[in-house]
Amino acid sequence: MLFTLNGIIVFAQPNHENLLTKWQKARSENNYRSDTGSVILLNHLSNQYLYNHADSALYFAKQALQLAQFQKYAAGQADSWNSIGKDYYVLGDYTSSMDASSKLMSISNKINYAHGIAGSYQIIGLIYLAQDKYSEAIIYFTKSLKRFTRLKDNAETGKAYFDLGICYDETGQSEKAFYYLDKAVQIAKLQNDNDLLSMTLNRTGETYFHLKNYQIALGYYDEVISSKLTNNWERDFAYSGIAQTYYGLGAYNKAILNAKKSLYFSKKVKSGWDEIRAINILSESYAAVKDYKNAYSFHVQLKRLNDSLFNNEKENEINYLHLKQQQADNVKLRGDIKAKEQTIIFGERLFIFRNVIAVCVIIFVVIIFRNTRKAKALNKVLQQQNNDIAEQKEEILSQKDALDQLNHTKNQLFSIISHDLRSPFTAILQTLDLIRSGEIPAEEQGAVLEDFYHQVNLVTLMVNNLLLWANSQQSGIKSNLATLNITKTVNGIVSVSNFLAKNKNINLHHNYTGEKWVYADLDHVKIIVQNLVGNAIKFTPEGGTIEIYYTEDDIYQIIHVKDSGVGISPEKMGKLFKVTGKEISAYGTNNEAGSGIGLVLIKHFVDANNGKLDVQSIPGGGSEFSVYFKKP
Repeated sequence: MLFTLNGIIVFAQPNHENLLTKWQKARSENNYRSDTGSVILLNHLSNQYLYNHADSALYFAKQALQLAQFQKYAAGQADSWNSIGKDYYVLGDYTSSMDASSKLMSISNKINYAHGIAGSYQIIGLIYLAQDKYSEAIIYFTKSLKRFTRLKDNAETGKAYFDLGICYDETGQSEKAFYYLDKAVQIAKLQNDNDLLSMTLNRTGETYFHLKNYQIALGYYDEVISSKLTNNWERDFAYSGIAQTYYGLGAYNKAILNAKKSLYFSKKVKSGWDEIRAINILSESYAAVKDYKNAYSFHVQLKRLNDSLFNNEKENEINYLHLKQQQADNVKLRGDIKAKEQTIIFGERLFIFRNVIAVCVIIFVVIIFRNTRKAKALNKVLQQQNNDIAEQKEEILSQKDALDQLNHTKNQLFSIISHDLRSPFTAILQTLDLIRSGEIPAEEQGAVLEDFYHQVNLVTLMVNNLLLWANSQQSGIKSNLATLNITKTVNGIVSVSNFLAKNKNINLHHNYTGEKWVYADLDHVKIIVQNLVGNAIKFTPEGGTIEIYYTEDDIYQIIHVKDSGVGISPEKMGKLFKVTGKEISAYGTNNEAGSGIGLVLIKHFVDANNGKLDVQSIPGGGSEFSVYFKKP
């Protein structure tokens, strides 16, 4: 414990030293554990350390929770869970953050703690934001904004404006984004809140970056970096913002330099999300300068970190916690409705009693008038409560549909994996067992390893296709259309695919005269061409040929991939682009396995780029796939 505290003291910034000194002094007092002021002090410390050392902030928040539970101090427990939820969010542990928010809502409902309810909505909005569910995030941020405004909590109101600015920026509504960010800046300056000011300047720069106003974006990021009051979390974001802006300007070496600075601060703060952002920029920038070794290294880090933050299990757990949170809200609503019903019953009894004992017409009329007005008012309240319950029910049904869709996608994935990935992995394991047991002579190991290499390549392609398909099923395909040189892109793919073609003694030709330009998403084009060329190699026998060439019309630039392979049967032609899995998959001419989703992926990406796809095939006489991309 002493070692931990010493570490916290060493990392403390000058702004925090007064609070830290107060806490150390308070701990020496006899009434430390029973004083509610100790809980408040620890939560203040947690908030101070949040953006520079989130792990230290989490330590103080948990200490505050322990004291509040010992004191049976309900409001202190709520504030502690609020701090814990924010700390876990900064650390990238969204499941723990959601769990803390659920406990915060439960305690706040019991004691009718408005500040805690608003804080819970804010944390839920942040978690939806981390999942790219911006519509849901806007709903919860709006709820928190209304409550913090009523409570006249300017600091939290400013953060709610900031969070809404992020959501509208990410959904492409830049005008609304600037409106909410300007509101946040006004409050930050009024409150002298340097953390909120740095956050808002960073996000304003990000909005200008999305609008491709790169020079203006750099100005905002530089303003954050140059401020001596900026915390480490915002330095991290500003450096990654500068890096992505330089990448957009084509200054890749500057992008690398600033992305490394961002990665340093993100690791210091232990923010997993910001670390992903920095590593992604490094991977793309190194690839742009053709340093593929570093690009691949950072790509592997990116995949590992992505997998650690989000996977299906965590996603389902977070969805379950969302549902649990909403159930807690429903319990409160049912309690309110029951109280209103009791009030109505009491009013009705009072109405009957007064009618019975009425002694004159005037008193009787007055009683009727008063009780009628009360009944109408209560009925309006009850109707509003019923409407709220109906909205909650609709939201729960919507989430149930989303979970059912996720489960359907999962079942399809398992079906494909069990059908197409089991055999390659079994062959790989058998090969490894033979090598380990020494049953393969040294002179044959070269050929075995070569075959082993092909198996791994095939499995990698299938897994990549599976992941792309699964992602498109869950979140849809987003296109970033731009003018690009398709012949240059195809050349890069052919240079990689030539190795596989040569291993099958296949002649792979890329025929073109001059550069060809299209208006499409670069990553989508790569996936489309890689899958078409990969399929052509897979279904073309040894000694065959594959030709890539171009034609065009007034609207489209057309790329053709033609092979001399086995062709496609009429039965499977009718299923192309419609079904996945074993119904459509087939083994290649060298028994190469497939996942059965490659052509569906191609169709999805072609549609997302406003293109067309045409197929001509003769069983035993080869196939030709023609992809139409719009000209710029």
